[in-house]
Amino acid sequence: MTGIKFTPADIGKVTRILANDNHEHRRQMMDFVAKDPIYIPRYDISLEAKRELALQRLRRLAHAGFISVMDFEKNPLRVFSAHEIAGMIDGSMGTKMTVQWNLFGGTVIKLGTERHRNLLPKIDDMSAIGCFGLTELGYGNNAVEMETTAYYLPETHEWEIHTPSVKAQKYWITNSAVHAKWCIVFAQTFVGGKDEGIHAILVRIREEDMTPSKGVRIEDMGVKFGCNGVDNGKLFFEHVRVPAQNILNKYSDVSRDGKFSSLINNRRGRFLKVADQLLSGRLAIASLCQGGAKVCLAIAFRYANSRLCVGPKGKSDTPIMVYQLQQRALLPLFAQTVCLNIGLNYCKERWAAASLKQNPSDADEVVRLCCVIKPLVTWNNERVATTCRERCGGQGYLSVNRFGQFIAFSHAGMTAEGDNSVLMQKVAKEIVTMLQKGQLDLSHLPNPKDAQKWDVTSLDGLYKLFQLREAGLFKELATAMQTKMGKEGKPLFEVWMGEESDTIQAAAKAYGERICFEQTLKAIETVSGGAKTILETLLRLWGLSMIDNYLAWYMTRGLVSQETAVKVPQHVRDIVAIVGENSLAISDIMGVDERLIFAPIAGGSGGWEIYNEIDNKGELMSHELLQTKGFSAHEAFGTSKL
Repeated sequence: MTGIKFTPADIGKVTRILANDNHEHRRQMMDFVAKDPIYIPRYDISLEAKRELALQRLRRLAHAGFISVMDFEKNPLRVFSAHEIAGMIDGSMGTKMTVQWNLFGGTVIKLGTERHRNLLPKIDDMSAIGCFGLTELGYGNNAVEMETTAYYLPETHEWEIHTPSVKAQKYWITNSAVHAKWCIVFAQTFVGGKDEGIHAILVRIREEDMTPSKGVRIEDMGVKFGCNGVDNGKLFFEHVRVPAQNILNKYSDVSRDGKFSSLINNRRGRFLKVADQLLSGRLAIASLCQGGAKVCLAIAFRYANSRLCVGPKGKSDTPIMVYQLQQRALLPLFAQTVCLNIGLNYCKERWAAASLKQNPSDADEVVRLCCVIKPLVTWNNERVATTCRERCGGQGYLSVNRFGQFIAFSHAGMTAEGDNSVLMQKVAKEIVTMLQKGQLDLSHLPNPKDAQKWDVTSLDGLYKLFQLREAGLFKELATAMQTKMGKEGKPLFEVWMGEESDTIQAAAKAYGERICFEQTLKAIETVSGGAKTILETLLRLWGLSMIDNYLAWYMTRGLVSQETAVKVPQHVRDIVAIVGENSLAISDIMGVDERLIFAPIAGGSGGWEIYNEIDNKGELMSHELLQTKGFSAHEAFGTSKL
């Protein structure tokens, strides 16, 4: 296998494929951030300062017009491009962004009607900061069982919102502890004594002077192990009354004479509609984490190519990226990040196209795509951040070199907008149900009897193996369900939740991985020359790495021979060595503006040495500037601890 030959123009072509859309918007946003000192990271500051910093960073982006709730109607992909850049900068700011514009603003614009649109400009300029009151202490993934109630009062044409128990408190509510004035409260809705299911109702939680509204109790959740710029809170409602028109009434409403009407006949369907913004939320979280993974790799690659360690002659004259240990750790993750990026682009495009239609015929598939890509990207972000930290040694443990914040944010991403493994259960359930009903056409699949003849180093051979793993796992799952429930008479819950979890997770993951492989193959067909070679090489590296990970499964199913299996790890090492020769140059395809890396160890040859010429105290600026440089004090700012 020969080395990769490419030009700067080829790097630019692949960078454009990964960015995919809104290229000028991305460039302008990165340039804006690079020129404003407020975005310089700082670490040894108070909790109050971290929250104020995240708020003011976000407000500047909002006032500069880099994100708008109107994007959902005009250019939905722009929402996600803003999230990816935000993910490169500050996970706390990004979290507040996704709640303000996607969960809060997106729900208002999608579920509200004309009577609610006066709030949209205030969402954009952040004079009306909001939050999303879905999760309760006792009800996370099973939110349909929530306890918060909203009773219609016909005599005053109002809703009365109430928290009936400790478990019913709204929990983990981003923006609520300090900054939000509004909350979209999800509640079991009762009209005329009848439970009409869960609906979303706008509730004022703070007045203009930022004091809690009547009947609203707000508690601060305090310090977390990451993302402490996010003001997570707990909300309680003590018979809080709001106007009846505050219900977001695109699908359901109550008339002045107290009659309830809905375009959706069943209660579960109503819940799924009002929680629909979680779908784009999953893409937003994935975009944030994808931005974070790219920065981690950029930092690690730069450091590994500038840090000199022991060479053949015992001198410190060899970059650590030359070592196979470093290459084997970083380069397969780099390849995976690129392929997941292309898969994420596909999922975003499918969601955006569906969101602009009233009743898209592919709605069910779009849901599955959103549910599978978020776990893959956020899990990858954690692996990337953790591995990069380890491979940068003690330097990686310093906060100023940023891996810590990305590790912490990846963990937030893994459970935000749906626990990853629970989402994978949903994906698997839908696909295995389609398979059992004969709704999946498997006639296009390659013949597994020919599998041992395929060249595992070819993209065609790898793609066929990805297809067979996905189909094989779902067939195994469907067969196990049929046997255990049919012949053995076991209940569905016992089999699904107690006996087949491993296959469920593996099958859903295989579905997502096949999609990402498939979409990268299609991306390869759009370019030629060095750009094509880069993408082909990275896809081959990722594909072989996955086969290596799943060798036991392939061998026990007779799809990969023992003779081939023995060679797979060496094939991976061969491609790793080829990519390693040009790793620093190739890493530029991720499109990370070097001005936004903000890590001393990524400063190139001598950069981290220069950083340590002074007593820096682990910061990028002097201590007296940490709580003032680029942002101003506020009544919620707290007293400086310096």
